[in-house]
Amino acid sequence: QKNKEDEPVIDLHIGELLDTTAGLSNGEMLNIQLDKFREEMKLYEGKHGQHIVFIHGKGNGVLRNAILKELKTKYNNSCHWQDASFQEYGFGATEVIMR
Repeated sequence: QKNKEDEPVIDLHIGELLDTTAGLSNGEMLNIQLDKFREEMKLYEGKHGQHIVFIHGKGNGVLRNAILKELKTKYNNSCHWQDASFQEYGFGATEVIMR
């Protein structure tokens, strides 16, 4: 049985990261979300076999695509990724497995 400490679930919805988005552009909000993603990736760097679920939501796919691009360019050798469990998260999450 998995527990949250074994498989962290990081919700990258902007409403989960900030109390308010007043005055922020879409680009600024995306950067905040990507900073959180990078922070979590750094935290689990080198932890072989560690699973991390990033909830990015369905939306227009902007955050998902940005995450996938980052995984391909910066983390390609340090992890594997796939869509997270559809039953648990629907279409809106990516699971990363550290190498």
